[in-house]
Amino acid sequence: MDLIGGYLLVLLVLFTANIALILGNYEFNNVKLIMVSAIFFVISFIVIYASSYFNTQLVFLLNYFSYIFLLITVIVIASLIYYVKTGNFKIVLYAISITFLISVVLFASQATLDILTMLLYSLFVFMILFVVYQLTKLLRHAKREYPVIVGEYMSLFGLLMFIFALTYYSTITLDYKMFSSFLILTPTYQLIYVVIGMIAVLIVGVLINDTKGGNS
Repeated sequence: MDLIGGYLLVLLVLFTANIALILGNYEFNNVKLIMVSAIFFVISFIVIYASSYFNTQLVFLLNYFSYIFLLITVIVIASLIYYVKTGNFKIVLYAISITFLISVVLFASQATLDILTMLLYSLFVFMILFVVYQLTKLLRHAKREYPVIVGEYMSLFGLLMFIFALTYYSTITLDYKMFSSFLILTPTYQLIYVVIGMIAVLIVGVLINDTKGGNS
């Protein structure tokens, strides 16, 4: 995994969690939630796969990537303020989803990913969306209002995008040969597989519990 691929993974996880928190305003049963998660899985894979062919086409934008991420930071912060003040989540959902697609295209176009890694990244989107949405059911019983809780996450997310804006150009121009001596990622991938297995068990358990509850 190159550093841009790592950026893309972090971006997918955090963006998906943000979208799941906003979707917490809807009431989905587990079947609908799996369908929604599957839709995001398919969309993520298609976007990542298609973007891998845009490397040369987007080279002319490379010097402007940082400004684009800075613009995304402004959009996230503006969405945060709007959501907390009005509680209108639909416009915020659209804004975050659009910036999500733009960010994925930019990162994926410059990353070096094989088809298995693309599937793995998309699987993370599926699982994060499913798990975080389940957590929103608990967050709705918190003392603070739900928009405030989501807003706190969005503020951290906006800070991350600001860091991306400051560091992206430096990262894309790094000489990776300098880091080859300690970039041993096999244990990291093994850990990823363990996490995937644990989340898969959680999803199956939730579905079984939901089925039994429906039958009773």
